[in-house]
Amino acid sequence: MNDSPPVIRYRVALAVLDPRISLAAQLRALFPLIEAELTAGVPHAAVLDDLAAAGLTVQRSTYAITLYRWRKAQRRAASSPTSTAKLAPPPTAPDAIQGRPRNIQTPGDLRKIRDMQVDLEALRREGLANRTQSADNNPMKRNKP
Repeated sequence: MNDSPPVIRYRVALAVLDPRISLAAQLRALFPLIEAELTAGVPHAAVLDDLAAAGLTVQRSTYAITLYRWRKAQRRAASSPTSTAKLAPPPTAPDAIQGRPRNIQTPGDLRKIRDMQVDLEALRREGLANRTQSADNNPMKRNKP
């Protein structure tokens, strides 16, 4: 029996895994190997044939969905360290608008916007503080004598 190198690699990786784990978990363990094949230009149909030859029969839909989820998790894992390094917004005075939701995701958040209390005087003070702060940071001040 003359197996191709990917089939041999798949068999070796599958031999290490617990046979009781789900098909999706077995695929996730093989995806680094599969990604290398796909990067080299091997079509998905050929990868599915190699997996079947290695003893892992997978439906195309299961393969596609699991690959999509694995790639999504990889992107999320790659972007999460940079999201923690983002700069925090500068501290400001207490909110002039009380009850403002941070992000709008549900109809309840829209109701919160409708019912929020706005302190116009505090809002005016926030605006003045922001303008003086930006004017102090601007090297080209407008009202320079």
